[in-house]
Amino acid sequence: MNRRQGLPPIDDETRQTWRQRRRDHSAGGIAYRLDADGEVVIALIATHRGTRWQLPKGTCEPGESIEQTALREVKEEVGLTGLCETHLGVIEYWYWDTHRKHPAELVHKCVDFYLMHAAEGELSDASIEVDGVNWFTLDQADAILTYPSEREMVRKAVDCLVARGLLPPDAADAPA
Repeated sequence: MNRRQGLPPIDDETRQTWRQRRRDHSAGGIAYRLDADGEVVIALIATHRGTRWQLPKGTCEPGESIEQTALREVKEEVGLTGLCETHLGVIEYWYWDTHRKHPAELVHKCVDFYLMHAAEGELSDASIEVDGVNWFTLDQADAILTYPSEREMVRKAVDCLVARGLLPPDAADAPA
């Protein structure tokens, strides 16, 4: 049986009137490095039994800044210690949380993303929340990322890397 069966569509009316609502704030990063050929690669995680490729991110803990959350989540989910270089923007979306919830909770999620230079560490999928991790070129990331909003964050990262001289000027014109 589909646990979401019977839930209304998430439209303006539902967002305004659903009684069980909460707001979640997360942060994550686009952790990059130069590979052996001098090409920029970024770390992505696989979730949902390897069917979704996405950027590492997670929930802010009490007393933690957004930047601290992003650094911690990248470390926990991909094994890399990063340096935040630029705040890239915020992704917002809504979803139903049905896990042990009756009635279901409507969640408004905001995720801040940072461009991070991967300073130390080796890729690791040791986190129980992650099914796999890997380095991807920017073109590969554009092709494999599940969510369009995360592809847009990668495009913003490309613009920053062009501005820093790590990518040629025409890289901003190509797909992420």
